[in-house]
Amino acid sequence: MLISLSTFIICFILRSLIVQLTCILLGYKEKNSRIIDIFLISMIALPNVLMLHSQSITSFAAKLAIVFTYYIGNFFLYCIIFRKINFKILYMYLLTINTPQIYANITKQIFSENRFSDLLAFTLEMLVLGGILLYIKTKKYDVFVQNLISVLPKRLYILILALSYIASIFVMGSSRPNHELYIKVLLVPSMVGLIFALFSIIRISVSEAEKSVNINVLSKQIENQIDYYNKINSIYDEFRCFRHDFKNHILCLRSLISAGETERAIEYMNEIEVLSSVEKKKYDTGNIIIDALLNDKSEKAMASNTKLEFSGLVPTTGISNADLCIIIANAVDNAIEACSKDSSGNEKIIHATADFKRGYFFFKTENPIFEMVKIDDKNRIITSKADKSRHGFGVSNIIRVAKKYDGSAEISTDNNIFRLDVNLLLKNETIPQT
Repeated sequence: MLISLSTFIICFILRSLIVQLTCILLGYKEKNSRIIDIFLISMIALPNVLMLHSQSITSFAAKLAIVFTYYIGNFFLYCIIFRKINFKILYMYLLTINTPQIYANITKQIFSENRFSDLLAFTLEMLVLGGILLYIKTKKYDVFVQNLISVLPKRLYILILALSYIASIFVMGSSRPNHELYIKVLLVPSMVGLIFALFSIIRISVSEAEKSVNINVLSKQIENQIDYYNKINSIYDEFRCFRHDFKNHILCLRSLISAGETERAIEYMNEIEVLSSVEKKKYDTGNIIIDALLNDKSEKAMASNTKLEFSGLVPTTGISNADLCIIIANAVDNAIEACSKDSSGNEKIIHATADFKRGYFFFKTENPIFEMVKIDDKNRIITSKADKSRHGFGVSNIIRVAKKYDGSAEISTDNNIFRLDVNLLLKNETIPQT
């Protein structure tokens, strides 16, 4: 009775740790109340106690019911906890139901065959998982682990699962009496070698994934630079057109005045004024590059029924136009993307403000959000994008530029509003505006 009770308590703690670890690895949240979760985890832990007594049960139907409850029932209980049925939960389940057998066979070899071996196996697994979970939470590696999981190639998931079952078969097969000496000599080194090989494969795969991410980042930076230079060329074209039209207007006015047609000259000037007011851009930031940028972003925002409002001034010295474009373009792009996730059809407004005084530049954006946004303690967004490799690219670039100018970029959410605050120190020397 005491062993059964101890097994139930340890298995309950173990399954609770597995649920918490699943939440971290997959970024899930428990959807039920604490009481319901305690009941569900208890139902998951109970079959472990029944399995201890399955050898004394002679009825085949009873044994089949216990096995069915243990394997199939537990999977659906996990699905109920997370209110999801998908391959990720199935994968975690297949991975976690295999490990107890490995621990059990190891403890049987180390502590010899006795009635406490299964209890020791569950205890060992609980301590290992508890240590991993404590380390992740203490170091606040939740987001790092989620990002690491997201960049692992799919083939590696299959390899990890296959290796765990191969290890289980190896340990189970080696528990035969005639292999006892062989096991005591080679079991632990073999398991250590297997774990080392697995982590080496993971390290190489992560390194390759990071290289892929860096390539994507560099590609995006090149795209931004090309876009920036295209905007400059567009502005130069407008200047050339203006200069050409200006010369023609001056010639016409000079001819009218020389001919004494003063009234017609005044009418002509009024027509020019009306024409210029029609062609006047929606934004006047004091920086023609940013004016063009905001006009371009405003057109894109209109596609999702979003209005881009701007107030304030943007400097023309102390910071390069390229860096200004990185900050403002990424901030506005993120805001537009957030607004595009609204399916109500209502108008959304993005508020952007800028100012510079006493050698500092201040830029701020506010936009509505229509899904939960997580921000970790390192000022990083946990993205909802399917393409995880480009996660947080915009914000990370803004932070990079802010640090370049001894400044900072802070992000926050409140009442379904996302806020970005950028403060940076303008440089005294003239920045080449290429």
